Amino acid sequence: MSSNPSNSPVGQPQPATKEMKRSLLIMVGSVVVLDAIAIGVYQLAHISDRLVTTQETFVAVWVVLTLIVVTTMMKRIRQARRRQ
Repeated sequence: MSSNPSNSPVGQPQPATKEMKRSLLIMVGSVVVLDAIAIGVYQLAHISDRLVTTQETFVAVWVVLTLIVVTTMMKRIRQARRRQ
């Protein structure tokens, strides 16, 4: 016999769980879109044909932007988890 401390119907995800899943999907989607844009810019701007410092700067900016997206969304996921 399992207990149901949240008083929600069995099998129904709690609101915080739904929010966590939604935030996770938004994060993954955002990273995919960011990567697609970065790859497109890399190809269209012919970054591979430029100086190594230009290539490194491009990749560094890309990584920082990805880090901002992930940390922002992980903060939301952790907040939702605390509410659970």
